Amino acid sequence: MMVSLRTLRHFSVLAEERHYSRAALRLHLTQSALSRSIQALEDSLDVQLLDRSASGLALTPAGRAVLEHAHRVLQEADALHRRVESLHGIETGDVAMGAGVFPAAGFLSPLLTRLARDYPGICMRVEIESWQRLHEMLVRDSLDFVVAITHSLPPSSDFLLRPLPPQHIGLFVRAGHPLLAVGHRSLRAALADYRLAATHLPPRARNQLAALYRLPHSDALPLALECNSVDTLLTVALNSDVVMLCVREAIREPLAAGGIVQLPLAYSSEAELGCNIIHHARRELSPPALKVVSLIEDLMHAGASGMPGGPGDAIALLEKQESAD
Repeated sequence: MMVSLRTLRHFSVLAEERHYSRAALRLHLTQSALSRSIQALEDSLDVQLLDRSASGLALTPAGRAVLEHAHRVLQEADALHRRVESLHGIETGDVAMGAGVFPAAGFLSPLLTRLARDYPGICMRVEIESWQRLHEMLVRDSLDFVVAITHSLPPSSDFLLRPLPPQHIGLFVRAGHPLLAVGHRSLRAALADYRLAATHLPPRARNQLAALYRLPHSDALPLALECNSVDTLLTVALNSDVVMLCVREAIREPLAAGGIVQLPLAYSSEAELGCNIIHHARRELSPPALKVVSLIEDLMHAGASGMPGGPGDAIALLEKQESAD
């Protein structure tokens, strides 16, 4: 009986996706090639791994047992690969990382540019997702590490955290927006007349925004746009009267240029959000991964040191102006 790592990996991805077309897309295979690979694995083991029906795919009892062993075998194979990479030093190797939408907007482009220019032997795979989704990938051991804002789902003791500079969340509008002419004491009431642009929001964030808008339920939020692209949100905010929910670190350049302005409103009591690099405690990062981590830390700290003032400065200035009137 010969079972290859390749077919085990195919089976693992298919078991995760429970859908041939999605699994084939992830594996860069045709559906027919994936089907042949799974059939070869079943023939080799002389068991049926999957129940196929109109409602989808389900693991058989044998399939669940094989998947458990496949995960262990693949993890050991990946550990061996990382160990061999470490013998080659930091100049070559594969790195799989995840990043939350907001942190990625602040560091990802300069990071990948630096790697492409100075470390051509390091091959990157990047997943930009919500922290909840990235957490699932870490649990499955499909990523080396993740950069994310983690307050909505604190990692367990199974993971190690490397703290990064905090991210500062707030509401932003274009320069010249009508809300910027409203006095601080009236601003919260005036906010209700303008729609929101935001990333896909977890329930906790929706509830905080509903409280800010003085709404009884988050379903009533005036959302004009939900999109996990900070560049798209920024473009819409710069060319309309929507109010954008974002972190300052993700839009530092237009903030510094004055094209986008933070409203002097506290989004919540947690306007400063913890950001971390997270990886599995039992996973030893390879030299290429450690190099990428070091570059991220440098970029994030450099970005934090160059940030313009936050909402507290704006609130203090408005209150000073109003007291003088």
